[in-house]
Amino acid sequence: MGQIFINSNSNSSPNTWNRNQSAQKHLVLDLASQPTTSPPQTLDMLVDAIPSNYLSSHGTPVNSVDASKVVLALTGPQNLYRLVELFLDIYLRRCGPGKTPMDPLTAGSECGGWRLLLPLWVGQSSILDTAIEAMAASFIGTQYQDVDLSNHGGKKYLSALQMVQKALPDLDASERKHLLATTLVMSSTELFMSNGGGPSQLTHVEGATRLMNISLGSVDIEELHVYVLNQGLFEAISSRRSYPCSLPPFRNLARQVYSVPRASRNDLYFQWCEHVIRLPGILEATDKIVSSTAPMPTSAVLAVLDDLSELESLITSWYELLQSSMTGPWIFPAAQASTDSVPFPLQFVSIEACTNYCLYWISQLLILEARQLLYTRLPIHSIPDYGRSETLFPRILEYASLVCRSVQFCTHGTSFAATENMLLPLDIVTSYYMRRGDQHRMDWCISALSRISHEHKIAYASDKFNLSNTRVVENTYDPDGVWDHV
Repeated sequence: MGQIFINSNSNSSPNTWNRNQSAQKHLVLDLASQPTTSPPQTLDMLVDAIPSNYLSSHGTPVNSVDASKVVLALTGPQNLYRLVELFLDIYLRRCGPGKTPMDPLTAGSECGGWRLLLPLWVGQSSILDTAIEAMAASFIGTQYQDVDLSNHGGKKYLSALQMVQKALPDLDASERKHLLATTLVMSSTELFMSNGGGPSQLTHVEGATRLMNISLGSVDIEELHVYVLNQGLFEAISSRRSYPCSLPPFRNLARQVYSVPRASRNDLYFQWCEHVIRLPGILEATDKIVSSTAPMPTSAVLAVLDDLSELESLITSWYELLQSSMTGPWIFPAAQASTDSVPFPLQFVSIEACTNYCLYWISQLLILEARQLLYTRLPIHSIPDYGRSETLFPRILEYASLVCRSVQFCTHGTSFAATENMLLPLDIVTSYYMRRGDQHRMDWCISALSRISHEHKIAYASDKFNLSNTRVVENTYDPDGVWDHV
């Protein structure tokens, strides 16, 4: 892993960690050391976020306007573009409460940046406009805990859902790109309505994937298809199940999708997505082999191991490009004694750097874990590099720990656009600890997700990890030193 992460080299066993080293470098499970959540925000603070020209039609001075009524007034069709701009301002934290002069996230780098397309989508169809209004109102209403706005967003969401259900049976439905865009918007609305990671959001993800697969043979590929492809890919990686777009016949088409011009400048992010598009199928094949009660042919196991090696080679090449593109991704505190270690929590030069490094760590975690699981179904003499297999577990734990140490940088005191970048990595690590039965580490991850949900007022994966029963702030610091080797 290199001296940047551990106090040992490849020629010797790890040193015995003392308490001070562990607390600074590897102790993930100390939520009490992290900043507390921000105070509740009120909708009145929105007045400062609304440009004066938004209010001109009301003839009311800014200092006396009812912010809730102003935002509701922007929900009409004629003002939808303004509502979208206000949504993006708050989503990216370009203005509004908590805005810092040097926001580390630049527009176009958040989770692929598909929401920057919203202004271009306004006016394309009444269905899409209704869905966009629902998403914007739901997000703003949730962020400022305004019941009227949230209710308006919910009503518009139901209207959009009914309109989509009515339009889908039409023969040309698959060729109407605004319907595909609508599924993307409605999936995001589910997240903003605190249903992220649940069955209702999954319904939109699956529907978008089916629409896209049907349409790609008859319509021109554009940027929209990239984000629909990634949305399904992330869900498939999280659930470890096959993704239709991961299958070999789709590979050439996927390459075309990822090559279209994009508004986002985070090319490394999309390159990673293109490489790991085959990962869901590998994970599903691994789970089937491991869970099978019947003996598996050695050739079948070795075939999956070959797929893992091929994927790992692609990821390694991508990581070398990442290192050359983002030299010095770390920020060292003034009190740092040397550059051979990075204290907990990790500090990065940018949200983009944090996102890309976390993507590398979770892909390595999943690849190494799959390899470790497959080795259990092979005779010892058939295991490639058998002597090195025992080193897999410490490396997997290290990758998981690095992700956990990165959570605070993206999620505390940042925009929700920045926070979204950590949902997939944290989900992957939480699921890994769950599979291992590592309750203590899993509890830390769930508490981190719960803290994010509380601060950003967005409930993610509540069904999967039962966040509703988890305390928002939980001190899981272990005085007995159990976590010295996290």
